[in-house]
Amino acid sequence: MILVAKKFRGNIIDNFHIGYAVALNDNNEIIFTAGESEYPVFIQSAGSPFQAAVLLESGAIDKFKLDDEDIAITCSSHNGEVYQTEAVSSLLKKIGASVDDLLCGVHPPHDKTSYEQLILQGRRPTALHNSSSGIHAGMLAIAKALDVTTDGYTGIEHPVQQRILEKIKHYAEKDKIPVEMDDSNAPTYFLPIITLAMMYRKLAAGADDDLQKIFHVMNLHPKHLAGKGRFDSDFITALHGKGVSRYGYEGVRGIGIRTETGHTGIALKVLSGDWKAADSMAVAIMKHLKLLDEETLEKLGKYESTIIRSFTEKPTGHIRTEIVIDEK
Repeated sequence: MILVAKKFRGNIIDNFHIGYAVALNDNNEIIFTAGESEYPVFIQSAGSPFQAAVLLESGAIDKFKLDDEDIAITCSSHNGEVYQTEAVSSLLKKIGASVDDLLCGVHPPHDKTSYEQLILQGRRPTALHNSSSGIHAGMLAIAKALDVTTDGYTGIEHPVQQRILEKIKHYAEKDKIPVEMDDSNAPTYFLPIITLAMMYRKLAAGADDDLQKIFHVMNLHPKHLAGKGRFDSDFITALHGKGVSRYGYEGVRGIGIRTETGHTGIALKVLSGDWKAADSMAVAIMKHLKLLDEETLEKLGKYESTIIRSFTEKPTGHIRTEIVIDEK
C-alpha cells in the first residue's frame, strides 16, 4: 500500500505527505502495511500510557490518594486549557510538589482561546501550559512514591527514568532501545512503528492489569488527553470505550481498538511530520480496515478531510488521504 495525504488549495494539489503505517491483530499478524513496517521513530508522547504503568506500580495511587483523573492527565499531551492545567496543578498539590518542580519548560497553550485568555488577564504561560506537564507531574509522583530525589528526574540515569525504560522494554519486547531527549527534556524511545503498533494492541487488549486500568481511565477522561479540536480526544469519545489514540509529535501516532472479534494495534508516521496529515491518515486506515461504523466515521469526518483555513479563518483547501494499492 501507498499512504499519501494530499493537501489541496482550492481544487488543486498544493502539497502531499507520505505516510508509513502498520496494523496488527491479536496474533501479531500484519493486517495493513504502507511503506516500511520496521521504520524507526521517536515515540515521544505516544509512549505516555506505558509510562503510566510505572506510576501504578510505584504505589503512588494509594500513597497520595490519586484518582482516575490524575492518572489520565499523566497520559496526556494537552492543549493547555484551564481544566487541564488545573488537573496538573491538583496532581502536583497531592504529591507535595509545585509548578517550579516541573522540568518540561514553558510554551504557550496550544489552544488559541486559552492563550488569548492569558494575555487578556495579563498573565504569562507557565510550565503547567506545557503539553507534557501531566507526563512530568506523573514522573514526579513516581519519584515521591519511591522516596527518591526529584532533582534531575528527567535524566536517563535517574531511578524514575530507569524504571520507565525497563517498562518500555517490557512492552516493546526489546532488550535494547536507543534513547534521546525530547522537547520537554525527558527521554524518548526510538522504536519501529510495528513495535508501537504491538504496544497499542496490548493496550487495547488490556494485556495486564496496569494496561487494563490505563485503557479505562483514558476512556473516562478523553478531554484530558489532548483537548478541544484534537483528534485523540474526539476519537476516544466517538469510540465509546472501545479505543484509544495518542499522538507523539512529528507525525507519529499509536491507536488501539477493541472490536467484537479481537483487538487491533495501529501505528503510523507521516514522514513530513505534519499533524493534520496524521489525523487524516488515521481515519483513512481505520476506514480501509472497516474498524469504524458509519456513525463514528461521520463524527470523525472533519479529520478524514481536514479543512485548511487562512489567518482570517476563511477556508482555502483541505487535506485528504488516499490509500493506493502498489501493484509492483
